[in-house]
Amino acid sequence: MVVLALLVGGLTQVSRQSQGYDANSNQSLAAQGAVVAEQSNVTAAQVRSLIDNLPGQDRQTLQASLDTAVREAAGQSAQADLAACSASPGSIAGQFAAVFAERAKSMTELRDAVDGFLGMQPIPPAGILATDSATSPTAASQAPLLSATQATNRVAAVGALLSRSDSLYRSVRSSLASAAGHARLPKSVWVTDPQLWQVGTVAAQVDLMATSPTLALTHYVLLRTVRLSPPALPPPPGASSNVSVLSPTSQLGVTVVVGNDGSADEPQASVRITLANQPSGATATQVESFALALGASVALPTANFRVKPGTTYQLTVAVVLPAGQAQTGSTVIMQALQVAPAT
Repeated sequence: MVVLALLVGGLTQVSRQSQGYDANSNQSLAAQGAVVAEQSNVTAAQVRSLIDNLPGQDRQTLQASLDTAVREAAGQSAQADLAACSASPGSIAGQFAAVFAERAKSMTELRDAVDGFLGMQPIPPAGILATDSATSPTAASQAPLLSATQATNRVAAVGALLSRSDSLYRSVRSSLASAAGHARLPKSVWVTDPQLWQVGTVAAQVDLMATSPTLALTHYVLLRTVRLSPPALPPPPGASSNVSVLSPTSQLGVTVVVGNDGSADEPQASVRITLANQPSGATATQVESFALALGASVALPTANFRVKPGTTYQLTVAVVLPAGQAQTGSTVIMQALQVAPAT
């Protein structure tokens, strides 16, 4: 009997200690989880506003908003994983982490759907140069665009995934409140209006995106600067400004900076540089091809030409207009050059 009493007493003590540990763990989860949930609520409000006004966005603002949602949701998922402390998937903590993993996944899928329909791509982080990868202009241009039906179905699927995460969060919140420690999590809901994510509503938004003037794909590759080496000399008083005089030289270098002021990446932009010998009519031409991201500028390799002192040339630098580019301002520069005679 004494042995049995000691055994029962020991088990009771272990049970109390276990309950105390569970209570502390649950309260710690709630404290850390509350921070994640509040952050998630802010992101959710931003995404709802974005979805409600997709056709009214411009391409750059829309892409930045999608990238922000993906980045914030991924960060919140990482915080939730830390709060869960590698708990098993079926535990309260494991289910808590699953909620935010699903929300992060939904934002990536939302961005993929919109980008795939409009032919956009994520903006590379500052300091990261896009190369021949999934985020490069060339790679993005080679990916087939999604049809309106495909985009609609994918966005509606995002809504279903978010609704599921909301349901799981409510279950986690209820379980945590009734478990040891009676810890409380704040409310966190992404889908406040299920109709917003229904196929019919999404289809209407997708159709409006397709005809939105602010989301239309426009091309505008232009010349930023053209520099000569050697540089043109200051014109003497009273001299014509139509001809730029260069120091005596046998080689002319032309360095061009090109910009993209359109609303799309330009994976196959080109500039043609032509130098024509005025007395003889002989011409030399170099073409530089390059990829140019949306909003970017790039300095092309210097184009070098052989020239003769005492000779006049006509320099023409022209953007090879991409298909569909209507704007021609700042796309061509023509300048007469006179290489001074050797002394």
